[in-house]
Parts: sequence; C-alpha cells; structure tokens
Amino acid sequence: MDIIPLILFNEKVNRLDNCRLTKRMAHPRYKIQHNKIMNLDWIAVDGVSPDDVDAFVLNLRLLIQDSDEFSIRCLSKIYEKDEVPKELSEAFAEQRQKWKTHLISMTLIKKPRRNEKYSNDELFNILFYGGLAHQDKKYIKEFLVLTKQGAFSAFVFGFFLSSLNTILNVVRNIQEINKKLIEISKR
Repeated sequence: MDIIPLILFNEKVNRLDNCRLTKRMAHPRYKIQHNKIMNLDWIAVDGVSPDDVDAFVLNLRLLIQDSDEFSIRCLSKIYEKDEVPKELSEAFAEQRQKWKTHLISMTLIKKPRRNEKYSNDELFNILFYGGLAHQDKKYIKEFLVLTKQGAFSAFVFGFFLSSLNTILNVVRNIQEINKKLIEISKR
C-alpha cells in the first residue's frame, strides 16, 4: 500500500496546526473590534488578521481539494481497500461524515432578498472559493456582499470560524487514523 499520501496529509495537518489562526481558535473568546467594523472589515475580532486567515485557508485547501493525491477524497480511495482494517476504514468514513453533516446544516444567515438561509456548505463555498482560496466568478459577488457589511460581516465570519473549527477537528482525527494505518503498513 502506498502510504505517501497519508504521510503528506499528516504533514499538512501539522502545518495547519502551526498557523496563528489555529492557535487563536484554541481560545475562542473573541472580542469584536469596533474600529474594524466601522471600516467594514469582516475579520473584526481580536487576535485574528486577514493574513492569519489566508495562511490557514491556503494550508487547508491542500487537504480538501483534489489537486494533490492526499486530499480527504483521495485518501478515501485508500481507506476503501480490502487490506485496510475495517475499524480504520469506518473511523475514516465517520470523520468524512462529520464534515458532510456539518455542511448540510443551516446557518442563521439569510440570503439577500430571499427568505431562506445559507447552509454551512453554501456559506463555506462562497467564502472559501469566492475570495479566500480562490476568486471563482460563481462566488465572488456574494463573497463581496457578505464580507463588506460591517457588523453583519463579523457575524458571517463567526459562522465561517465554526466551519473551520469543524474541519480542523476532522483533519486532526484523520491524521490520527492515518498514523495507525502507517504503523500497520510498516509491519
């Protein structure tokens, strides 16, 4: 079994763990900075800068996009193999399901001019692909609307942090599962 993708995934999780935003999320008592809200900054909490968010997102991107052979989806192909112990396959599938369950749940944020709320998936995609990791035409307009509204945008950022915490926990748990599979593969 090729364990290189597992090793690369784990290395990227270590990089993610070393990001300033990760360290800040470990102590989530955020204080809103009113001067940032007045400047229409959507990242308006103490101890978090746009550079901190960028570093986190750019490291996370490697783990959730399929450009590299070690994304979560790519690892799922490894965990589907018969040679992988059932308990590790199930543990991996459980972590993927945690992220999927989070994504389908609804936020409290209403869509502009519509009487419906964003799902975590919609909000994550707009923020992640509309201006943080990429500037996808499909999302950029809504990204700009959601991130340039002062206090409302700070509220949006709070929901985004919730998603980042969820995926951080998922990738950390997958890292532990990977360690077990790497150890088994070395025998």
